[in-house]
Amino acid sequence: MVRVTGPFLSLDARGTLADTLTGSFWRGINYIRVRVVPHNPQSVAQTAIRQALSDGVSKWRFGAIVGTDKNWWNTYARGLGESGFNRFMRVYLQENYEAGEVVIPQVIPDPQ
Repeated sequence: MVRVTGPFLSLDARGTLADTLTGSFWRGINYIRVRVVPHNPQSVAQTAIRQALSDGVSKWRFGAIVGTDKNWWNTYARGLGESGFNRFMRVYLQENYEAGEVVIPQVIPDPQ
């Protein structure tokens, strides 16, 4: 990424120029980068993993995982350098992606 030190059509370039360059400001530094068009194919596999992620987040936030279970996941994950939510989602996706039935991990697994 190029750091802007002098004027690039202006002293404070923000936005997209001719669908090719994007200027922005991050932590006090102006920069210019090539414009990237997001790719979102919405394939069957992508839709399935997004649904699995959404289901896991809903289970964590809205009741399938109660406070004591959250405490267990947080305690378990503390030594692994991640949050209980992140560890729960890892196990949830491993057990539910490409599986026919939804399984909510209740027992804390061995570290992987």
